Amino acid sequence: MSEQRMDKFNVVDHWLNAVGYSHSNSRQTRDVYRVSLQKFMDFIQKTPEQVLAEYEASEDRNFKRLYAQYMLALLSEMQRKGYAPASISATLNTVRSFFKYNDLPLGFVPSGSNLIEFHNRDIMKEEVVEILNVANVRDRAFFCVLVQSGLRPATVANLRIGDVEGILEENTPIPCKITVRQENTKGKFQGYFSFIGKEAVSNLKDYLKTRNKSLIADDYVFTMFGETHEETPVGPGVLTHIFRRIIERLKNHDVLDFKVKRKDMAVETSDHRPLRSRISRSELRLYSLRKFFRKYAAQAGPDYVNFWMGHTSSLGVDLHYFSRDVELHRKQYAEKAMPFLRLETATPSESEKQIEELHKENAMLKDKFENLEKLLQRALPLIEQLEKANKEKKAQN
Repeated sequence: MSEQRMDKFNVVDHWLNAVGYSHSNSRQTRDVYRVSLQKFMDFIQKTPEQVLAEYEASEDRNFKRLYAQYMLALLSEMQRKGYAPASISATLNTVRSFFKYNDLPLGFVPSGSNLIEFHNRDIMKEEVVEILNVANVRDRAFFCVLVQSGLRPATVANLRIGDVEGILEENTPIPCKITVRQENTKGKFQGYFSFIGKEAVSNLKDYLKTRNKSLIADDYVFTMFGETHEETPVGPGVLTHIFRRIIERLKNHDVLDFKVKRKDMAVETSDHRPLRSRISRSELRLYSLRKFFRKYAAQAGPDYVNFWMGHTSSLGVDLHYFSRDVELHRKQYAEKAMPFLRLETATPSESEKQIEELHKENAMLKDKFENLEKLLQRALPLIEQLEKANKEKKAQN
């Protein structure tokens, strides 16, 4: 590529636009890619433009070997600093992507393992209830919407009043439809919708009653506290921090039990002085509430669950044929998801389990009663003989 052509566009933006076109075009993904590529460029002390120019002035064979060695060196450096395998893999894959989209040759670099060192465990219904019990009115509503809709925290944080079906009306429909506008989706791919049940609607109404203004359709559902912040949506990072503080407090009071992995990691300051930083990873986090939805709404079927959670790309070409009939989805949610997402009352599966245990207990009691009857019948002749003997003895006296 000539210098004149390179001057016409930003190399990195050109690459990210191409990636976005073929993927979800998520802003968050673009930011992560940009940072990861910059990490590599800082490591080799070159700019993306210099890399492209270097390829034009060199032979494929030498170029691909050199940059494979660069990537292997970066891999070793990140391992030395204590980066997780997934982080290393993501960085190397970003560099591979930049090379691929710019038709740059690259020698062999091992892919490594994407093994997750610390999994998020399932959160139990009783644990969700404990968290909701200590959360304030806004946070409780936010957490409950996550649990019963399966939406991403960032998506819920950017909901408008008009997106939540009839939430300002006295008789809000249950299940209540939540519309996710295209501009509020990850990557702004296309809009979709989900639902919430009675408990989420009730908690949401309680929260909206605390707002200091008459709400209209364009107002944000969840905002920062205080009259001066009524127009400022609460960021998902704020709720993540609040959730972490709540579960840590409950853990300290022996209400919740979960593991926290702490790991020392090498970092560098702006003047390249080495420091040690301790990072903590909890097996419970805000996204655990979304995982709760995926688990307990599974009865509705994977296609419906993926659609409600915004995983529309997982449907592939079937998305074009997948029904978007709201009432069909509402019926599916009401019958096969909502009963299992209840928090205040037992789910059908729990009720059935209790009934089954009662049946077993009744059967055991019946067997014991029948055995007692048999023993009593066997003992009756002996009892009659004893009574007769007692009468004869009294008569003789």
